[in-house]
Amino acid sequence: MHTSCNLLRLDGADFGSRAPAAYAGAEALSFFQHWTSPGQRPHEGGLAYAGYTVEALCFYVWLEDTSIFTTATEDNQSLFTLGDVAEFFIKPGRSRTDYWEIHVSPNDLIMDIHIPDREAFREGRATWAQVIAANSDSRKRVALRPEAGGWAVELCIPWKAFGIDGPPKPGEVWQFSVSRYNYTGDLEHLEHSAIAPFTALNFHQHENFIDLIFG
Repeated sequence: MHTSCNLLRLDGADFGSRAPAAYAGAEALSFFQHWTSPGQRPHEGGLAYAGYTVEALCFYVWLEDTSIFTTATEDNQSLFTLGDVAEFFIKPGRSRTDYWEIHVSPNDLIMDIHIPDREAFREGRATWAQVIAANSDSRKRVALRPEAGGWAVELCIPWKAFGIDGPPKPGEVWQFSVSRYNYTGDLEHLEHSAIAPFTALNFHQHENFIDLIFG
């Protein structure tokens, strides 16, 4: 699965809408639960868009949500255990072992995780304290739109977080996914979904991330 990643002109005029004009040239990627059955959609869906600026790699997500909920109170808490969250996974090419996992909550909190190597993290050679100490210096914006039945997130990750000074060359391919923890009014009722075609409920299956082709 692949999608294009093209230059954006961000103006914020309709930030918080389902399909912002700044991302008009980007493919709208829907959320699924492919690990249950191919093409299975969640009860509450959403759309994700990707693009870039000279300064950063950007994503915009609209999430259907009739019960926007979080108990999180500060950055770098385990936001996904505390309520609704959008998770952004970005791997800067298949030749690299590292990837970012960045969470944003509806009350505008962020959790930065930089995993140097998935197997090292699984085996404990890269500890939680080490991966959570990372800081991507990302810019984020959140808009709650209960009257429209959802909320929106924009995340822009500076190129320096990937160890580069500017956008990748046209034709270069990275990998990414956007995943979601959707709690319904409390911490007991949870629905997962993601835009990538995961074969199991494991959002770290970077083999199944979507190819992001820079234009």
